[in-house]
Amino acid sequence: MSLIFLTIIAFIVTIGFLVVIHEGGHFAAARLFGVWVHQFAVGMGPAIWRRKGRETEYSIRIFPIGGYVRMAGEDRESPEDQAVPQERLFTSKPAWQRMIIVFAGPVMNIIAAILLMIVIVGVFGLPYLEVAELVPLPDGSPSPSQGLIQIGDRIERVNGRIIYSAQQLQQIIRAANGEAITLELLRHDEHHTVTVKPAWSERDGRYIIGVRFAQVSTSNVIAKLDPKSFFAQQGLQPGDRILSINNTPIWSFWQMREILLSASQAVMVVQRGEQQLTFTLDVAGRSELELFGGFEPEVLMRRVPLGQTILVGAQRSWDTVVAIVEWLKSLPHRFEQATGEISGPAGIAGILGQSLQLGLMPFLLVVAVLSLNLGLFNLLPIPALDGSRIVFLLIEMIRRKPIPPEKEGFIHYIGFILLIGLILLVTYNDIMRFFGK
Repeated sequence: MSLIFLTIIAFIVTIGFLVVIHEGGHFAAARLFGVWVHQFAVGMGPAIWRRKGRETEYSIRIFPIGGYVRMAGEDRESPEDQAVPQERLFTSKPAWQRMIIVFAGPVMNIIAAILLMIVIVGVFGLPYLEVAELVPLPDGSPSPSQGLIQIGDRIERVNGRIIYSAQQLQQIIRAANGEAITLELLRHDEHHTVTVKPAWSERDGRYIIGVRFAQVSTSNVIAKLDPKSFFAQQGLQPGDRILSINNTPIWSFWQMREILLSASQAVMVVQRGEQQLTFTLDVAGRSELELFGGFEPEVLMRRVPLGQTILVGAQRSWDTVVAIVEWLKSLPHRFEQATGEISGPAGIAGILGQSLQLGLMPFLLVVAVLSLNLGLFNLLPIPALDGSRIVFLLIEMIRRKPIPPEKEGFIHYIGFILLIGLILLVTYNDIMRFFGK
């Protein structure tokens, strides 16, 4: 299956799932309080499928972006609302009921993300927290972990506490406030304990230990190998276990990557069945894509005890929330850089396609993070989002009378225009990234 087709399918399925969960929350809460719902639409634009229920018309629209639930009297009464009993209009309901209806969409996205994260943890486990790179400090100084942590190390505990994510590690570093922390590592099936003193980074505005973690943890086994790839042409095969490169023991793909990208020649010792084979590879001047295109290492997962699955899944969700909030807090200080980090529909589609190529677990993890992002983003008090409607309802509850519909509608309209502008901006960024600019 081609990557483009896989990406399109992954995008349509994911957006459809997220929209059904979000709008389904609004729909269920509206029906709970007796509000008449005219339409439940997945997608935007002309309908490619529709079905009329007793009250509600259900439809799938041609453009797989967004969706909506149209309730009677939601904004201003239309001719269609004239046939609806007055007590079933959205505006006839108490403010607290309308607030629950508005809240329900984002909350359902957040709940779905947590449940999905728990399922992922229970079924697949979690990637080890594996070091992929030692990162120098912004001022050019060596990483605080230099000489203590090696690429390929898997961090299991920090200050005696089991950790499963980089967010947990960062929370411990923040709480230490510059004091040294103790890391318990798994290195080549051996346990090591090291003490690292975090360094302050002016650029990041926090203490760091100068490491970058891999998205997936790996072993030294070749899982898949394209016949046209560099390694296949050198005689390596799927299932080969790479024991050493230039006399350095290998237990992780990230080690192998680090050595080969800086070497001119590599003497590789490989275990194949009962045999040990030696290959001499000329890697001088070869890019990462040339070396590792068509190469897939075996992925290792860290099993989570059954009794901790719910707790760890919820913790992973909370870690993601903290990371999103930290990113939002950093926006005023690095707005131009942050706008380049945001992905629009095209960028999200690309991420989904790439994750699905890696397997079901990475794909589901991306879906869970997107659902969490959607839920939290919609709670922001930005006009045209659910958060803004909640603010108007809070004002109504305080002043005991609603904001005039034409004024509220105008503010939401302005917000909608700004959101369209943001979507155009991030789509432009996605296109520029695609062309390497």
